[in-house]
Amino acid sequence: MPSREQDFPVYRSWLFLLPLGLLIVSGSAAGQSAGLDLVVTLHRAGEQLEQHYQRSQRIVSTEEVWVRSFRHDMQSNGSPRRLRFEHRLEWGMSESGDGPTVSVRRELQSVNGREPRPQDVDGCLTPLAEDEDPLSALLPNRQRDFEFSVAEVERVEGREVARLEYVPLDEGVAEVIWEEGCVSISLPGWMRGEVWVDVESGVVLRLDQHLMRRFEFQHPPDSPRGRRGRIALERSDLSIRYHRVSFRDPDETLMLPRSVERNWVLQGSGFVPRYYRSQEYSNYRRFVTGGRLVPTPDAASDR
Repeated sequence: MPSREQDFPVYRSWLFLLPLGLLIVSGSAAGQSAGLDLVVTLHRAGEQLEQHYQRSQRIVSTEEVWVRSFRHDMQSNGSPRRLRFEHRLEWGMSESGDGPTVSVRRELQSVNGREPRPQDVDGCLTPLAEDEDPLSALLPNRQRDFEFSVAEVERVEGREVARLEYVPLDEGVAEVIWEEGCVSISLPGWMRGEVWVDVESGVVLRLDQHLMRRFEFQHPPDSPRGRRGRIALERSDLSIRYHRVSFRDPDETLMLPRSVERNWVLQGSGFVPRYYRSQEYSNYRRFVTGGRLVPTPDAASDR
């Protein structure tokens, strides 16, 4: 089992990433927002994102992470766990050449203000050291695997913003891996989502994902007595907010993550029922040609 310092056992998030990807538009979409062309909006979002990754190449920031767990009475299960990472967003081309790939890499720098120990890197609910940027799901070559519809169009600070909903067309194979008292769960095609898109520019302002139905799995056969039987993942929610970050030399403004919030609700012996993780980003720097690191001035929020 994990050390008591973590104060929450047995659930490590293995992100429920969806490969957003033949584009299907809901027949009801046109009636929900007169004048909004959903296909054009998605095209703009995908094209803008592709250009964004091609320009940015590699971006480094500081990522602050807080992990909390809560008992059935919603009282905190011990003190929050605070981690600091160097967070790198890297762009490249896929081996097949059908579009860009985007990956996230993390290097743990501190835990609760102290130097990290080897066991801290793989602690339950610690963000993965290597991951995929959820926004890459909106790249043009990945929009074919979902049905999209328009949920709402509103004015935000004088600009037209569309809230688009999407559901997967296919359900993938669930995978559950137990390792040193933590469980990692991959559920491709189990999540529905929403994206908030600036209609004119195609810039994504926010992305949310939600588990569509509960997922049940088993404790491993070698679990201690009293911790065997079925477990249910009742909820899994993700929300990412983006804002504008300005860079110099050359001058450029990019939409980058400002914060991420995730929460999980589980039922089953051996689990604290509720988990919450928040992530905040600051001190963005950009690598440009020749490996030169260019700092950024203060970021301007897009809200």
